[in-house]
Amino acid sequence: MRVYLAATTSRDKNLDKSKLKYCLETFFSGEDSCLQALNSVGVDNFLLDSGAFSYMNGQECTKEMLNSYLDRYIAFINKYNIKYFFELDVDTIYGIEYVEELRKRLENGTNRKCIPVWHKGRGVDYFKKMCECYKYVAIGGLVFHVKKQEYNLIKKMVDYAYKKGVKVHGLGFTKTSELNDYKFYSVDSASWVMSAVRGQQLQFFNGKRIIQRPLEKGNKKTDLYKLIAHNFSEWVKYQRYMDLKGW
Repeated sequence: MRVYLAATTSRDKNLDKSKLKYCLETFFSGEDSCLQALNSVGVDNFLLDSGAFSYMNGQECTKEMLNSYLDRYIAFINKYNIKYFFELDVDTIYGIEYVEELRKRLENGTNRKCIPVWHKGRGVDYFKKMCECYKYVAIGGLVFHVKKQEYNLIKKMVDYAYKKGVKVHGLGFTKTSELNDYKFYSVDSASWVMSAVRGQQLQFFNGKRIIQRPLEKGNKKTDLYKLIAHNFSEWVKYQRYMDLKGW
């Protein structure tokens, strides 16, 4: 299983990116960040996120802005021959019909298929339809929009795709204690850096999964950059461990 690390384009010089195997970057971060991430792992191990997550979570956008954004997205994909990239899944803003319009433009403009992103508002039948038309699909909303009791459904959907020979990417799936229970082909996580910045959690790989331990409250002597570098190193270990778990 491929575990892509997101948000790796930090300027922190302590990060040893030479050992990084799989990387995801969002186009919303800018072309320079995407190119930096691409160069760190190579095109075969790079995932380009459309940045739709940022738009669905408060970033102001109009259709005119999205159309211009899509043009730049297509140009970047073509310029650097990006193999794996997600659609602009702005379902909650403009609805599925507009998303399908953007998807068609994206695929026509790049002359290759994107990775469509299922959200629960599309319904299970739509997921099955995606599996008929694509060999690589994604499930979104796992960070905020999927409730705990709905994960059993997600597992059944992933199993369905697996039996069809369709690869599934779990966007933002960071439940490392449960990851082996799912037949995801790939997942991504920014937990290694976000947990350090927001909650200052120490993360380490125990040989099977990532363990989190909160730092002592009020510890002002914590070197944030060293913490981030440590977490990064442990997630790279986990990345290589999960790579041995065949799809």
